[in-house]
Amino acid sequence: MTPSYLASEIIWAAYLRGDIKNKVVADLGCGTGKLCYGISILGGYCLCIDIDIESLKIAKEFFEEKELNVDVINADINYLQIKADTVIQNPPFGVVNKGADLLFLSKALDISKTVYSIHKSNEKSRELIYRLGNEKGFSIAILTQKFKMNAYYPWHKKRLHEFLVDIYLFSKSN
Repeated sequence: MTPSYLASEIIWAAYLRGDIKNKVVADLGCGTGKLCYGISILGGYCLCIDIDIESLKIAKEFFEEKELNVDVINADINYLQIKADTVIQNPPFGVVNKGADLLFLSKALDISKTVYSIHKSNEKSRELIYRLGNEKGFSIAILTQKFKMNAYYPWHKKRLHEFLVDIYLFSKSN
């Protein structure tokens, strides 16, 4: 779950770069749709994509109540065949399911020329992420931020866990 302060910073940066307003923006692994909420408020048409039907029900109800320009899509990203102007995502970090973050990133880089993606910060991950982006022809910028996560899953041992994340911006010219 993306902390609100971090979601708003990323979405605002994307908006200022012209990557949201009047664009099709996808959030792969959207959960309850926090990123899509911000994207739609700033004039983007958001595709809220997740495999978890319960999270999507919550998102759909919220978006309908607020009359926001969001489509909620129940899909496994392995079989997803869409195109988007921009992807903004906070994929699973790959702690529980090793490599999940790279799977989400690879799909994002396949469906869009502009991708904002949050990943747990460590040197090995950076090397893998840079390699993937370079292989697919993207230029890459990175910003490291503090991520504050409240206990959410049963295996979380601390009420609040703070760690560093890398926020990547991948861009590809036509």
